[in-house]
Amino acid sequence: MDGLVFGLCALIGLVGTVLSAREAWRQRDRSDYRVARFARAVAIGICTVGVTFAVPAIEDAIESVTGMNNAAKLGAHICAVVWCGSLQLMMVDWSYNHEVLKASLYARIALAVCVLTAMLPLFVNTTDESVEFTTEYAVVPGVTVYLMVYLGYVAITCGEIAFLCTGMALVARRAGHAWSARGLGLSSISALLGVAYAASKGSYLVTHYLGHPWPLRYEEIVSPLLAGLAVISLITGLTMAMVGKRLASRVAASAA
Repeated sequence: MDGLVFGLCALIGLVGTVLSAREAWRQRDRSDYRVARFARAVAIGICTVGVTFAVPAIEDAIESVTGMNNAAKLGAHICAVVWCGSLQLMMVDWSYNHEVLKASLYARIALAVCVLTAMLPLFVNTTDESVEFTTEYAVVPGVTVYLMVYLGYVAITCGEIAFLCTGMALVARRAGHAWSARGLGLSSISALLGVAYAASKGSYLVTHYLGHPWPLRYEEIVSPLLAGLAVISLITGLTMAMVGKRLASRVAASAA
């Protein structure tokens, strides 16, 4: 399941990365929404790297080359944090007024740095050859705390992204930008899927701690599926919004 889901995500992410990087480069001289364009390209690119790390064959190869157990999982989780943080920066640049933009950007960067600062010592103190950073090893306290920090950040950031995307989708629809509205709407759904992914893994960890976990075999199917759907729909949605905005600009230019 993991190989199929994350392999497909990596292929779609590669296409999205190329399109987003090309658009950012094409509009590099424009001063408006420069942070958003750069953050979008970084977000999709780092997401592609992260899901590639999650492909079992790639994961085994990375651990073999580095000689460090859980190296690929740590890399994938760091990519996920940077991905969510970059998406936040993109949405903030799109949504917030210039007067509060810098403070809003710095606050979200600080949050991501704090999360990574908390995750890394937990990883170093817990990892060894007998432990994997998955829900299967929830019996290990360090694994549970590490995953809860990571999942909590994913849930918070995806919740904000869903909220901002929904508002922007409604504005785009009222303005008659159908493709942008659809893309932002799909991005909002993908962010909710990200929240559901965090809730799925997090609920297993919590119920395991309480002594009444739900079946692990279901969690190992549901969580990767939710993560894959979130990645695919988000990259598709952002690409639709980007293409829709370009189409609207061309229509406006031809009408003038």
